[in-house]
Amino acid sequence: MLMLTDQNVEAELSYAYLHAVATRGGFSCSVADRHLDDAGVDAVIREDGRQLAPDSIRTSFALHVQLKATRLAPVEQNGRFSHSLLLRQYNKVRETRLESARILGVLYLPENPSEWLRHTEDALVARRCAYWVSLRGAPASLNDVAQTVYIPRAQVLSVDGLVDIMTRCSREEEMLYVP
Repeated sequence: MLMLTDQNVEAELSYAYLHAVATRGGFSCSVADRHLDDAGVDAVIREDGRQLAPDSIRTSFALHVQLKATRLAPVEQNGRFSHSLLLRQYNKVRETRLESARILGVLYLPENPSEWLRHTEDALVARRCAYWVSLRGAPASLNDVAQTVYIPRAQVLSVDGLVDIMTRCSREEEMLYVP
């Protein structure tokens, strides 16, 4: 019998989290195909038809998401969490010559896997939450393996947070990384 590793479960929970948030926000969410995965995209959020704001330019567009999950407790400094990203992934997410906006979403899970997800007849509870950052325009790294990025604590990947991101995309706002 093939069992998922804890790392596989972390990844699947990050997809499930994003799917739940996107669906509740009224957006479609799909797992990226292998070609997009090679481009650093794990999931695609789509809007097709709604005008999200009076000054929206687009009503049909996509948001590409690189997903990560970790059970390491987030360390906050100056209102931001640090997260180490492999250099190959960092370079794909920081790219500026892309039509679709691209963000990094990091799901922080409890250290103990038995606390990640609980259910009763009355509730399904996922512990902790995800945060997001746009790395668009981030500087080239001088490192060989990984780059530490900083995710603002205020940028919770919640329903309201995703609606805000998608509204910004509909306005064609460029979301640049602030180191």
